[in-house]
Amino acid sequence: MRALVISGGGSKGAFAGGVAQYLMEVKKHQYDLFLGTSTGSLLISHLALQKIQKIKDVYTSVDQNSIFSN
Repeated sequence: MRALVISGGGSKGAFAGGVAQYLMEVKKHQYDLFLGTSTGSLLISHLALQKIQKIKDVYTSVDQNSIFSN
């Protein structure tokens, strides 16, 4: 049994998402169990469903102007 586990840590989630993308798409690793906490839990459901590009799009398109309005 192989598990992909992603921890929390805010912006560290973007790095973890990139590592997961590499492991799943380039190295072709298959996982039986997906676990995540905090920001990792936001990523893990998409990874389990093979929606890796959607995660990448979200993490690379959000900026302060799209979050905050003055």
